[in-house]
Amino acid sequence: MLATQNQAENATASLFLRKPDRLWLHYCSALVIVLCLIVATYLLNRTMLEKGLIAADGITSSNEHVLLAQDIVGFSNDLLLVGSTDFAALEKAINRFEAVYSDILTTQVRSDLVNDHFFGQNAQVHQRIRAFANIAKQLSDAPPDVQLTLNIRLRRIYENGLIADLRVTPDLVAKQLAIEAAHFTTLQRAMLAASAIVLLAEALFIFLPAQRSVQSNLRAMRQTTNDLRNSQTQLKKMNTQLEHTVRHDQLTGLPNRRSLIEYIGNTVSNKDADERSLLLVGLDDFKSVNDTMGHDYGDALLIAVSQALKNCVDYDNLVAHVGGDEFALISREPTPYLIERITASLQEPFHIKGRRIPINASIGHLQMGDLERTPLDILADAEIALQYAKNSGGNRAQAFTQHLRDDLGMMQQLQLDLMDAIRNGEIEPWFQPQVRLADGQLHGAEVLARWRHPTRGLLTPDKFMPAAERAGLMIDLDHAIWRAAMDLAKNWEASDVWQPVISLNAAPDTISDPHLLERFLLALQRSGLNADQVIVEVLETTLIDGKDDIAAINIDSLADCGIALELDDFGTGYASLSKLTQLPLAGIKLDRSLVAPLPDQAADSIIRAILALAAELGLHVVAEGVEEDEQAVHLNARGCGVGQGYGFGRPMPPDAFTRWLEQHAKTPPQVGPDMARFA
Repeated sequence: MLATQNQAENATASLFLRKPDRLWLHYCSALVIVLCLIVATYLLNRTMLEKGLIAADGITSSNEHVLLAQDIVGFSNDLLLVGSTDFAALEKAINRFEAVYSDILTTQVRSDLVNDHFFGQNAQVHQRIRAFANIAKQLSDAPPDVQLTLNIRLRRIYENGLIADLRVTPDLVAKQLAIEAAHFTTLQRAMLAASAIVLLAEALFIFLPAQRSVQSNLRAMRQTTNDLRNSQTQLKKMNTQLEHTVRHDQLTGLPNRRSLIEYIGNTVSNKDADERSLLLVGLDDFKSVNDTMGHDYGDALLIAVSQALKNCVDYDNLVAHVGGDEFALISREPTPYLIERITASLQEPFHIKGRRIPINASIGHLQMGDLERTPLDILADAEIALQYAKNSGGNRAQAFTQHLRDDLGMMQQLQLDLMDAIRNGEIEPWFQPQVRLADGQLHGAEVLARWRHPTRGLLTPDKFMPAAERAGLMIDLDHAIWRAAMDLAKNWEASDVWQPVISLNAAPDTISDPHLLERFLLALQRSGLNADQVIVEVLETTLIDGKDDIAAINIDSLADCGIALELDDFGTGYASLSKLTQLPLAGIKLDRSLVAPLPDQAADSIIRAILALAAELGLHVVAEGVEEDEQAVHLNARGCGVGQGYGFGRPMPPDAFTRWLEQHAKTPPQVGPDMARFA
């Protein structure tokens, strides 16, 4: 029952509560209807008046028709009794008689009743009128004896029904007028009723809903006003939170990059930059934290570092989270003291969710007052200094200088030039001999890259390899060097200069290339060399991802194809010893840092341990950096098989190495000062 009542109230509300923006349509509709009714009433009254005037004219004409008929009969009687008459008047009466009859037939007086009166019942009235007029016309021209006959016929027509028929016509017109007046009266009453209904409907469905709608909207406006007043505090709070969100980092709560740029701009514009320095702090190897422990630990570490950096500066200085693992500090404190405090705050491992996470940081810094640049340029300069610190090994601070920017520009230009250099064959393979320490015979040669730049001259790998890495060109660079070295080696074999065995360096990107095996085997097949004539040297940094990554898969695939693989720069302490047993390596290359101190006792102990491990694992050993005869003798005595270094030969271009091969490929070279100066 209650539900039915609510539905009824809702229906009533939907009927009467109109939207204010729609009421004007109802007003216009009602106005149009009322105007139409007024116009219709006016037209109806006008029509009734016109009909009345026409009917009056019709009655007058009908009465005149009767009088004319009487005049014609009178003229005829005069002619019969007196023997003479006014024929002109008679002719005029006859013409008028016919004209009035014609008007009655052609005007609106001729209704259905009049038409039936004149033409019904075999058209007797019409025939009498026409016969009466025709006989009257003959009177003036007929002889006296004929006039008598015509007079008798005329009077017979007149008295036998014509006069009665003519007198009926006004009655018929009046009757028709009465019928039309009754019809118009009915229409007038209907329009009056419609007008009353429209006015009542307008009152019920327009003015009453309008009143209720206005009242409803007034109540809604009062409620809205109250709600707005009540939510004013919440709006202010939300605006404050929104402003904070726009200008602060959501993770750490520190000002974000946008706030930092605005702060730098205000500092520069207020001439307050002379005493301030900008430090950009980047966490070293932060990606490994996310990769090994998960992003939850990485986020918690960033929060902890942000708090530590905030503790390094006063409240009136700025600490911002620029993005990723980078933070920015702006302070009036002397830069060396602040760097020392930052380094000390990050020295101890952070305790994150029960785990101790050590982290180091690189710092790029500059004095803001020394530069008249935009905030973005200042931040970019600090970024250059930070990247230089990271590229230099990390965990260090680097001040920005114009030299760093010039180096960056040179690096970017080298990246652009390197693409053309690889395509145009400007990257050359150079060869450094590898000698068996036991008998001095040539064991092989390591292939090294050199760039003969058209404007900068000969560039060593340390000058252009970083550019190749940043440009993502290491894969193309390695393959270009490999193809050229294989072709040269095949030429030496074909000319019977040397039975070549060449060692090819492979960058981490190249070893991790999914298409490495196909491209390498294709180049080997085109050169004509055998698989046992090529050795691939892999850096220890390539082996950090584990056995199941693409690099390990490529190493296994190359070994399955008969390609020997050596671990380069062994002894730098990067790769774990377990990698030696997990991967199909054929040998290792001792880093020059282990060979240089020989015959130092401590270095000798390390060398012996490594050689014993290699012998146990069945790996051959190549020692790099052999420059003195004493080093070669000592390594041979400890069981090292192959030596490489300036003592046997420097890296040489193909032509020079060809001459060296012609001299030493079949004659064992001797280690000594003379050989160190070769090439």
